[in-house]
Amino acid sequence: MNQTYVRLLKAMSLVLSLALFAGNASADPISSSEVGKRTMSKFMINLAKFVTWPDNKFAGETEPYKYCLMGDDPFTGVLDSAVSDQQAKSREFSVTKIDLSDLETAKSCHVVFVNVPSADQATAVIDSLAGLPVLTVGEVEQFAQYGGMVGFIGEGRKVALAVNQKRLEDAGLKASSRLYRASSM
Repeated sequence: MNQTYVRLLKAMSLVLSLALFAGNASADPISSSEVGKRTMSKFMINLAKFVTWPDNKFAGETEPYKYCLMGDDPFTGVLDSAVSDQQAKSREFSVTKIDLSDLETAKSCHVVFVNVPSADQATAVIDSLAGLPVLTVGEVEQFAQYGGMVGFIGEGRKVALAVNQKRLEDAGLKASSRLYRASSM
């Protein structure tokens, strides 16, 4: 085989792989399986290890990380169980479920998982929290591209993150380079 033919085959293989991945991206949400829920829960715990909030975001040294699930709980209790005996940076976790319209409570959270069915709804919540030290996370397709800070991509155990570094930094949050390396953006 000549070099041109081999390059063409490699290029076609890459295009086919990307097309298959893109097809899976619009499939069921990661949280639709128990494995996906557990995987996302582990990622959620690690977010607290790789992100630093301004000191004034915490009422005291022992205040836990406040994770708010906005909308329906995509974890159906799995996140609650996962964080029950965990700590990050000497802080425990609390998980609170809040209504999509409860933006005042969302502003007091450290992490808001936005669980909405459409990008329009996600954008409305994201925009209302813009500039605040609240880490916005979601699994709606292209969450980070719409302005969210961390979007989940993939399925089951094959989960990647899309991190919107500009939004994160504009909110006064600092992230470890390890978080950016885990990002697919």
